[in-house]
Amino acid sequence: MKISDSRVGTVEPTAASGTADEPNFAIPPEISVPRDRRHHPRRSSPYRSISDQELTLVQISCDFICACVALPVALLILSALSTVPTNAPSQFGLSIKIDSFFPVAVVLALAFGGVYRVTHRQLQPSAFLEFRELSFGVGCGCVLTLAVGSLFHAAFGTIEPIATQLVTAVIVAIAVITLGRMVLRFFLHALTTTRVLVVGAGQTVERIMMNVRHDPGMTLVGRVVDGDLADAGALGRVADLPELCRRLDVHRILVAAGDQFSMESLDTYRDLQDDVHIAMVPRYYELISWRSRLTDLGGMPFLEIAQPHLSRWDRIMKRAFDLCISGAVLLVCSPILLLVAIGVKLSSPGPVLFRQVRLGRYAQPFMVTKFRSMTTDAVESRPAGTHTDNHGGTDKPLHEIRNKHDESWRITRFGAFLRRTGIDEIPQFINVFKGEMSVVGPRPFIPSESRVEGWAVRRFEVRPGITGLWQVSGRNDLTRSDLVQLDYLYVSSWSMWWDLKIMFETPKTMARGIGAY
Repeated sequence: MKISDSRVGTVEPTAASGTADEPNFAIPPEISVPRDRRHHPRRSSPYRSISDQELTLVQISCDFICACVALPVALLILSALSTVPTNAPSQFGLSIKIDSFFPVAVVLALAFGGVYRVTHRQLQPSAFLEFRELSFGVGCGCVLTLAVGSLFHAAFGTIEPIATQLVTAVIVAIAVITLGRMVLRFFLHALTTTRVLVVGAGQTVERIMMNVRHDPGMTLVGRVVDGDLADAGALGRVADLPELCRRLDVHRILVAAGDQFSMESLDTYRDLQDDVHIAMVPRYYELISWRSRLTDLGGMPFLEIAQPHLSRWDRIMKRAFDLCISGAVLLVCSPILLLVAIGVKLSSPGPVLFRQVRLGRYAQPFMVTKFRSMTTDAVESRPAGTHTDNHGGTDKPLHEIRNKHDESWRITRFGAFLRRTGIDEIPQFINVFKGEMSVVGPRPFIPSESRVEGWAVRRFEVRPGITGLWQVSGRNDLTRSDLVQLDYLYVSSWSMWWDLKIMFETPKTMARGIGAY
């Protein structure tokens, strides 16, 4: 098996061989790393790693600079909106001086809250998931600034900070710091990389490796197996990890849950913890979602599985959200829809819209609507559902099952643009407004794909979505079994906050073109 990555070239691992005194792997010649990471941080490639200490320092500096920017911006906004004399433009300099402790207080509050301690441990940091911690930290920074200002006023007679100004600074700081972190991550992904080694074998490992390849901040080094024998696609075994991590300059190890377990492997992971970040996919990960919580019983860790809940109030709230979003999108995008309709009409003969039967809530059929992106003869020659394999191929990527590559030549040039940007999906908001779909939900199955049984049938308890967990997790690069599992996980662990996160992540996924065919 070959592991391809644009940053390291093509890596072709060899089968394990050697003696007890030699590591059972061969380092691919294409991978060049420094002998001593401490003294030779740069590689022959334009990408380099960043240490935990450097990342923490950069993150703190970014937050501090953003807080420094947010304070004067907040004061300017307040001076334009407020008629209180203390907020007047003439008092701008004095207000800056009085509230000058705010940026320092924000960084201190975030540090005490443990935000910087977990920065380097996150596989895929998300500004959306950080929003709550960031809001709490900045709010605590406001309180700390008021407390310090009151203390100095009592001790030295200085002017007390004004609460209105600091509250405004909190609102602006949350927005500015969030934007600053997104920009920082963009540059970190462009200039640095995290070298990842995967442990395990099978379909779970293939999915992990796919996700690593898709992440612009990671470089896939290779794979090792958790067993006595290394297959032809592996660099070695778990026992070889210390030497592999040293020679290949590995920063993170991702371990897939396997059937085998040994104390020797556990000791190896313990020895590596000081130098390499280790993340493990737990057993029965199909039951675990972001709502699951780690707890303990007498020092023994337990991962509590979140109970499925979708109450009547949840359904009402989700439907109200769909109506608001779909109505706003259709109203705002109506001029764009007209221009796109003209573009589709001019790109090739045929109707502007493409309609196809899909299965909605309770597996009831409905007609989904999209902008046509293929030639008319292609649409007519591909009846709904005739290209999908229902009796096998559950471990094949969806784009192979659906022959996406075979159909690529039928896509018009304008249609390719619509698919790449997701504009072809906008007419589906009509389906959302009518109650046939939801903004976020399971993938809308065509009838030939609907053969699911047992626990998987729960996907039909909610309306299918324009986007969903499947959309931000790989789209057509996923296998059918992955898709069914993600749909079940979404329905059984639904929350409005998760819907908002998926919506937040969708534009980034679309911009990177992950799983788009």
